[in-house]
Amino acid sequence: MKTVVATIKTANHPLFVTVLGATCIALIGLYMYFVSMSVVHVVLRKEVIQTQKELQSQIAQLESRYITAQHQVSDKIAATEQFSETSEKIFVSRVVPALVLNDRN
Repeated sequence: MKTVVATIKTANHPLFVTVLGATCIALIGLYMYFVSMSVVHVVLRKEVIQTQKELQSQIAQLESRYITAQHQVSDKIAATEQFSETSEKIFVSRVVPALVLNDRN
């Protein structure tokens, strides 16, 4: 009877060690995977930020070209309709109409 019990204990011991070893290897593999994925996400985020800055720069350049072209069109329209530039400036102010009267009006 003693030999059977000893045999069972030694038979379970390698199984426990094998499961524990496989679990450790799996955990190490998962750790390496998650660390590498976090590095990949950081790199991708930096690339997206760089691309976003480049797009904002291109938009700013296009807006500048648009404003320049708009002023050229305004100058051409003013020249064709024979408008001239005046030296005196007139400023007009208007009170915004409101539904409720207050003391400042």
